[in-house]
Amino acid sequence: MRTVHRASRRQRGSALMTSLIILSGLLVAGGASVYLMTAETRSTGYTAMSRRALFCAEGGLAMARPVVAANHSTWNDVLDGDPSNDPPWYPIAGYLEANATGTPDFTVTLKDNDDELPPLSNDPNQDNDLMVFLVSKCTRYPEHPRTVMQLVEYTAAGHTYRNQAGQGGFNTGNTN
Repeated sequence: MRTVHRASRRQRGSALMTSLIILSGLLVAGGASVYLMTAETRSTGYTAMSRRALFCAEGGLAMARPVVAANHSTWNDVLDGDPSNDPPWYPIAGYLEANATGTPDFTVTLKDNDDELPPLSNDPNQDNDLMVFLVSKCTRYPEHPRTVMQLVEYTAAGHTYRNQAGQGGFNTGNTN
């Protein structure tokens, strides 16, 4: 009878130790799961903000295109590197929402393309082919900077010769 009593005394703490080890393992697994879920949520938020910044920069391009096209005759004043003679429309800065105030959401600048033919060296301060890059930078989300660049070409307005084919200038079905 004495031997049974001694064996049960030695095993008293083993059940407690086993349950603590299992509980510790479950807590570690739960903590890792929570960490992974919050990391995924942060990643999703980063992706969403990054896309908003990209759309902001693209919105700047869309708003700047008509301004740049209407002022093609002053492109060389912008490109010459002297900010003192820049036209009043440059640099282009604006807001994506109506009635917004404060820091502009985007800024758009001009950059000359490589339009000099060899053997001449490239002159970034002079436009020769009525083609420039618009560079739009989103400033609304400074923690997610995005810059978009687009090559634009100015072409003079002309006549739509399709009018003579009976389709109308915009394919309206005019059958003159």
